[in-house]
Amino acid sequence: MSYKWIFGFIGMYFSGGRGFLFGFLLGWLIDTMFGRTTVRFTFRRTAPDDSSESRQYQQHTEQQAWHPYVDVTLQEAYRTLGIPSNATDEQVRQAYRQLALRYHPDRVASQGEAARQAAEENFQRITEARDIIMRARGVQ
Repeated sequence: MSYKWIFGFIGMYFSGGRGFLFGFLLGWLIDTMFGRTTVRFTFRRTAPDDSSESRQYQQHTEQQAWHPYVDVTLQEAYRTLGIPSNATDEQVRQAYRQLALRYHPDRVASQGEAARQAAEENFQRITEARDIIMRARGVQ
């Protein structure tokens, strides 16, 4: 039960209808200041289905079909490559190239097996991050 209802009933007990109103408003203020955790959503379009409808109708339904969706893996992929989410495709490719050169397993082969394993894991992680971003953008 939220604070607005609790304070509303306490106010009604002591002062009737007016007390309920003031208690409800006080509880609402407390709820908004100290209460609930809010979840923020990002939105993405659903994939268009491959039916025999006209392209114009498909574009209309694509524009109307927004669904709330939190894509944590996409956010992690941007963090892995060290780029903002509004980066262009070229910036994504450039960040991938720089990290791929730095963490390529052949580059640290002379430093021992442990260094090569760590570089290989990092290389796989940045390759997967690039693939996730490009798949989300629809770029091959």
